[in-house]
Amino acid sequence: MAASATSPLPLLLLLLVAAATVAVADEAGASSNTPVAVGGRTEIRDVGSNKEVQSLGRFAVAEHNRRLRHGGGGGPTDPVPVKLAFARVVAAQKQVVSGVAYYLKVVARDPRGGGGGGDRPFDAVVVVKAWIKSKELVSFTPSPK
Repeated sequence: MAASATSPLPLLLLLLVAAATVAVADEAGASSNTPVAVGGRTEIRDVGSNKEVQSLGRFAVAEHNRRLRHGGGGGPTDPVPVKLAFARVVAAQKQVVSGVAYYLKVVARDPRGGGGGGDRPFDAVVVVKAWIKSKELVSFTPSPK
């Protein structure tokens, strides 16, 4: 009679989930007593001095402008039909999904000037998949705040 072997897969999955929870908590700057849900959003602190977050905000505005130039937007249904100039990211959250989703509050300047111009806030979602060196702008909309 052959001895039955127990699969190590469930234990391995449990260890991976635990490691991901600890990694997310550490990145968020949370203490070991602060619960962090895997897949939940975490605030990113000090966004003004965070070069990665500012770079993602600059990417979001550049990608929005690129889509306008190449016919991927700017139509009557586009929520932001004008080219913008990046100013800064003022708030950010991240969420571990299939990659890392960054929820950014981007301030950009509408270069038209006049009544429609000036600094305006926008909500952008950028998904980064580092293992395939991919960044994708998922959404870019005017912020209600």
